[in-house]
Amino acid sequence: MLALLRNNPRFARLWSAQVVSALGDWFNRIAVLALIGQLGGTGEQVGVGLLFALEYALRMLPTATFSPLAGALADRLSRKAIMIAADLLRCLVVLCLLFVNEPGELPLLYALIFGQMSVSIFFDSARSGALPNTVRREDLHAAYALSAVTWSTMLAVGAFLGGALVERIGIQAVFALDALTYLVSAGFLITLVLPPTPVQPQAFRLSDVLLLTDLRRGFAHVRQLGIWPILFSKVLWSPCGGFLVLFPLLAATYDGSAGEALDLEAAGATIGLFFGARGVGTGLGPLVARRLWGSNERALVRMTWGGMLVGALGYLCLVFAPNLPLALAAVTLAHMGGSAQWVGSTTYWQRRIDDAFRGRVFATEFLLMTLSFSVFAFAGGLMYDLFGDLRPVYLVLVGAALVGALVGRSWFRQLPTGERPSPQAG
Repeated sequence: MLALLRNNPRFARLWSAQVVSALGDWFNRIAVLALIGQLGGTGEQVGVGLLFALEYALRMLPTATFSPLAGALADRLSRKAIMIAADLLRCLVVLCLLFVNEPGELPLLYALIFGQMSVSIFFDSARSGALPNTVRREDLHAAYALSAVTWSTMLAVGAFLGGALVERIGIQAVFALDALTYLVSAGFLITLVLPPTPVQPQAFRLSDVLLLTDLRRGFAHVRQLGIWPILFSKVLWSPCGGFLVLFPLLAATYDGSAGEALDLEAAGATIGLFFGARGVGTGLGPLVARRLWGSNERALVRMTWGGMLVGALGYLCLVFAPNLPLALAAVTLAHMGGSAQWVGSTTYWQRRIDDAFRGRVFATEFLLMTLSFSVFAFAGGLMYDLFGDLRPVYLVLVGAALVGALVGRSWFRQLPTGERPSPQAG
């Protein structure tokens, strides 16, 4: 996989932008969680689970709101220009987080999170559409595996460093570092050369976006190919949203910070360890799955539903982990499975669809995923507030994840697995 970076300057530039912005994103995430705990969370406050659920949902729901527009634009405008503009806008939004420092300003914090993630979906749609244009078809799985490993590594490194930096230099300084990473990312993208965006047979109309006409065209293309069930793979793994939203509270139980006052700034390093374990797992998952199953389409389908089973097993182990090291190992195992299904499903549909539909199909998949993940995030937060105990909440979520894996195993058997030729990168 590393040969792609040495031999392919276009992919290397796109990858470099991903590295630096993802690192800053995880600095930002740990700082935001610590700030929410500082301004709105106490050990006696009913609803702390919902506070974290709302933060998670506001990171996910902008995709549902703006993915129809983002997908349509990514298939019509310069994908490079969209990515650079998104980086600059995100830099400005993150700088505004510096003004949030009182409990009464939590609504502003949530609004800025929504704004940052709203811009991010335009970047992600453009990047997803551009990536296949930077590599040959036979290198596509390696490129996605490397991108997943990179995202995971930045999650692990960024979350751990972010937690440590929150404790050492403070929340505000971490926000400033995140803003800087977006400027560096834009600098890498300025020199990126991409082929022209394919000409669409239909002109862009806002009414098509509002009525989801463009997304329906993309979905019709996927249905015509007979691969539409794969777009629901991440929906079946959506109990993960409930697991993740409770990470700060889980970390506090192992850190000893879950007393009368919930001090998540002091627990920043432990929160970073849990998100870092997630990153290690998501990095190892595609590599191990590729070694075990290979990379042909039949293997990608097995990787998709098999990864969900592994993910459910990992979180079941977490429920009964007696100490922090075993808890981190369980999180690592869970996200090895989660990332295997993510890379397997994404690579499968990217190999089969036409370039002209990539942005809209990506937006459709993310729309479905974010809605379902947000539902489980709120369900997890609400159940914690009702029960006051993480174990029963995690057991319910494990059961839902197992059901999703078994449904996927049955459903994905219908998918075609014969190799289908597609245009090479321009």
